[in-house]
Amino acid sequence: MLLKRKSKNCIIYIRYRTLCSMKTEKCEIPAESLVYKFFPADYSDSFNVKVEQSIKATPDDLLVGFWTDMPAFVNVLFKIRNFLVRFVGLKGPEGRDTKDLENSIRNGVESGFMSVPVKDEHETVMLLKDTHLNAYLSVRISDDKRIVYANTLVKYNKCLGKIYFAIIRPFHSIVVKQTLKRAIKRAI
Repeated sequence: MLLKRKSKNCIIYIRYRTLCSMKTEKCEIPAESLVYKFFPADYSDSFNVKVEQSIKATPDDLLVGFWTDMPAFVNVLFKIRNFLVRFVGLKGPEGRDTKDLENSIRNGVESGFMSVPVKDEHETVMLLKDTHLNAYLSVRISDDKRIVYANTLVKYNKCLGKIYFAIIRPFHSIVVKQTLKRAIKRAI
């Protein structure tokens, strides 16, 4: 019994060390990324996380985790956002459940204003389409399965899109970095 306990503690320590050592860094969108099909864009960015062990999850798994298991502070930000945008006629995720979203990501079917226009074994690209802007978010896993990228492209459709994104942009990188790390942690 004592050996099992030591073994379990060792596994917990290794997992803790792996999770704590994950850093999210701003980077260039990888040259082989599928999001290049959707350029030009008004805004683009990419963040990556390097993991010590190869990740066994798929891009779909990470994207599902990204959208269905957010940190508490991100949920609060989204609730505030969803309340405020109703007054200017923008869409929100009202009435959608996580199963619907997961089905959309895994099977490439449309769910409200979300769809998956393209995916392959290394990357899944999600499109959030609204009247004011179109946003593409992709999760890409490197060939060696040790780097995970979150890529974002934004195209403004109207002046309101530019104003909207100017307001949320300061929060965008914080939300993407924390949500990406959380999705990876859940997948390891």
